[in-house]
Amino acid sequence: MKNKLLLIAVSFVVFTLLFSSGVLADYHKINESRRNDYTARLKHISCRIELTKTQLDIFSVANSSVLVYKAPLDADYSKLQELANLLNHKEFDRYFTTTFKDNLKNAVKAVQAEKFGIKKTNITMQQKLNLKSLNKETIAAFANCTNNADKNWSNARADHLNSWITRWNNIIAKMKEKGYDTAEMEVVVADAQNMLLPAIEAVRSATKKDIRTSMENARNLHLHLWARFEIARINTYLKSIESEAALAGYTAEISAIKAKLDQASNTAVTGKKYREGEFETVWSLIKDATKMLKELNKKLKENAS
Repeated sequence: MKNKLLLIAVSFVVFTLLFSSGVLADYHKINESRRNDYTARLKHISCRIELTKTQLDIFSVANSSVLVYKAPLDADYSKLQELANLLNHKEFDRYFTTTFKDNLKNAVKAVQAEKFGIKKTNITMQQKLNLKSLNKETIAAFANCTNNADKNWSNARADHLNSWITRWNNIIAKMKEKGYDTAEMEVVVADAQNMLLPAIEAVRSATKKDIRTSMENARNLHLHLWARFEIARINTYLKSIESEAALAGYTAEISAIKAKLDQASNTAVTGKKYREGEFETVWSLIKDATKMLKELNKKLKENAS
């Protein structure tokens, strides 16, 4: 019995080292994916700011004082960029929905007022037509700017996804070599290929009306699949040691790990939209399960010695 437990413990040392480094690498990849999301969102914000600032320039012929609305927008963009670099989602959203939106609203109101004010100025009809034409060109440039931002996001997400699938397949191959049953993990990879790649394509082909929903769907699906793969990876190892660990008296420890994974699984449901902080909760549960596996390994080694 002790020899068998020692074999399990040694195998688990190798597994936990690989698993811990894998989770850390995946954490960095998740952050890379989130940075791609922020980059796309910042680009949209930049497009909107440039539209508004250019319109302020165009219609300032009626009232040059409207140019004071430009500086707050530039300051807002710098602040949002800073928060994006920190991956501070909560503060980013708070600043976006309060300070930035208020400043943008004020600037847009000023643009609308001066568009009407142009009619009362002493400039010629031709000058008014020129301003109208410039405004149309500015709006067209804004549409092109946002379309490019969405395309760049979908390309980055697709490239990132392909690298994840390659990584997952490599993990599966290595675990198979060690004799683990990787069927549960393979299901997740198949789902990624069957569901997520088409979701990315849906972003590329989405209409302007549907683009934001398509992007959000792809993002949530990506995060859910990542969580499912990590849960499957832990389950794969648990199944390989469960009966032996139970015989050694560690049923409670196994049950506690399973409870953590069940909690994570209940949140990482395909098709469900993550609410504020839910992904962080799933990530925390997976880390907790990993820590508990290490603690179980320590007990197995102590029994085997």
